[in-house]
Amino acid sequence: MRTLSIITDPNFSTTEAISTSVPYLSHSKLVDNSLNVPFSNAKRLLGQEFTFAIYDMRTEQGICLHLEALAIIAGTIQEDGTLYVICPHWHNLTTTPDIDSLRWNNQQLIATPHFYHYFQDLVKLFNFEVRVSKFNLDLKNNSDNVTVIDKSLTKDQQIIYDNLPLDPATVHLITAPRGRGKSTLAGKLAQYLSTNNNVIITARSRSVLPNFWKGIENDNIQFYAPDKLIELIEYEQVSQNTWLFIDEAASLPIPMLAKLCHYFAKVMLTTTTQNYEGTGRGFSLKLLSQLNQRYRHWQLTEPLRWGENDPLERFINQLLLLDDDLYFIDKLMPSHHDAYKEKLPFYSLLAQAHYKTTPTDLRRLFDGSAQTFYQIKEENQLIAGCWLVNEGGLDQDLAEAIWRGERRPQGNLVAQYLCFQANLPEACTLHSVRISRIAVDPIYQNQGYGKRLVQQVISQISPNIDFISVSFGMSQALLNFWQDCGFELIQITPTPEASSGYHSAMMIYPLSEKGKLLQRTARLQFKRDYPIVTDLPIVKNCDTYTLTTADWQNIKGFATANRTLIACYASLKRLYWYYPKGFSLFRELINYTPKKLIKFNKLILLELRRQVSLVILQYKK
Repeated sequence: MRTLSIITDPNFSTTEAISTSVPYLSHSKLVDNSLNVPFSNAKRLLGQEFTFAIYDMRTEQGICLHLEALAIIAGTIQEDGTLYVICPHWHNLTTTPDIDSLRWNNQQLIATPHFYHYFQDLVKLFNFEVRVSKFNLDLKNNSDNVTVIDKSLTKDQQIIYDNLPLDPATVHLITAPRGRGKSTLAGKLAQYLSTNNNVIITARSRSVLPNFWKGIENDNIQFYAPDKLIELIEYEQVSQNTWLFIDEAASLPIPMLAKLCHYFAKVMLTTTTQNYEGTGRGFSLKLLSQLNQRYRHWQLTEPLRWGENDPLERFINQLLLLDDDLYFIDKLMPSHHDAYKEKLPFYSLLAQAHYKTTPTDLRRLFDGSAQTFYQIKEENQLIAGCWLVNEGGLDQDLAEAIWRGERRPQGNLVAQYLCFQANLPEACTLHSVRISRIAVDPIYQNQGYGKRLVQQVISQISPNIDFISVSFGMSQALLNFWQDCGFELIQITPTPEASSGYHSAMMIYPLSEKGKLLQRTARLQFKRDYPIVTDLPIVKNCDTYTLTTADWQNIKGFATANRTLIACYASLKRLYWYYPKGFSLFRELINYTPKKLIKFNKLILLELRRQVSLVILQYKK
């Protein structure tokens, strides 16, 4: 059985720990050593195995507990191994500033008492060792930092290996927690199938493929980057009669996966179900619901690197709520029972409904500032929950600096976007709340609980709030839902979000008179600008061509401040229609896509700003 050991020695030396054989994770890289890894790069250790590793929570300003990194390094520990956590602040954790809070608390350093009560209670519940004494590491017994591949298959793997090639389904999805050998199984299947079939491998990048995948490439098993594969499909330069293997599929946008699945005759996807790697349990539901083909969902449960009911795995699963079972809540310290009952079930619900839910959300839920929760319970069971974060209320000087492109403070996602991209500075000064997440238990979905919850938010929100906002990956179903709730569409991002492949939509529900004025202004501006920016047909009954006061404000901001070409494009295009000879350089940009505009040449951009300045002077605007 594997275990966790908390070392509270304040004088613990890193000299031995950062030797060539010991994985040593810390807030920052201490020496140039492949196993001395900062928390932000912990994914480099995925697929490797060690007898023990060290996770150092110490920082110059206090402590740092990066949950994703902790889970990743725990997954590399072999059977009977130990993960050592260095934490001299163990007895005052709840009052010590946590550097990790900078990632999820708008760059504000805070202590995180609620989470650390939870963390310490779990350590106590699992009877893990907490000691002051130093320890000696047996470096010779630590495994080499390479992927260990057992040639034999587990019972779970053998069942899939024997049956999947014969199954009539077009799409096969293999999901498993870390350490179950899903990628190993996929590689063996690829080798077997390649004797009579063409096989293609794809993944987010070739560098993230496990080493054995790279070792089996040959004339019949070839790797293509996802973008290249999409390009080959569009030009019909790749055969449909091919087995496509997609490693860690959840790291690719859903629309891209759907396109690949719809094209190839046979597709096999593998992905983890653990959200510390950027995915979660909701991934399979989100993808499979978009497929028209017949599919089969396979699962691996038997661990390879450690035994069943391993204490370290169970601890990580409970800490990050990777399982549905919340049995431990009643066993934790009574003084914190209410906090657990509120936050943990809601996070578990999020993990089921949103496949991008991560441990960072758990930290924010426990101790983040400026947030509110609403929920619907029936018979003491959480049916639906809504998570709101405060936005706006910024002073005029900061709002203007954001509009000019000089400041980008953390947080205020919708308010800042409307201020800068939509040319609406007042969005940052008004007080608003953004619905960050809304989730309904899958069993109770499509029964009106989501709408009931939104109406509860609207009716109970503080009277000082000017508007409620929401931002989401644009789909017709979600657009219909929010419109039915009374929200109005006022922005769609010109380029899709990288991880989801969807354009982001922004909608608001006005509450005050100022909020209603913002809604009317934003609605009109969106209807005028969006067809120009996206090159779509002009919206009917909308004055798209007239240069307004807001346009001239935008144009001057482009000429004299740091406003971007994409943010000002619609206004600049109208200016060109009126004065085509004034800045001839713009003629080259008329048919550019938003993606190209964002990456536009800086020197030409400077010349364009100069020409726009001359037009402004000439026409005295």
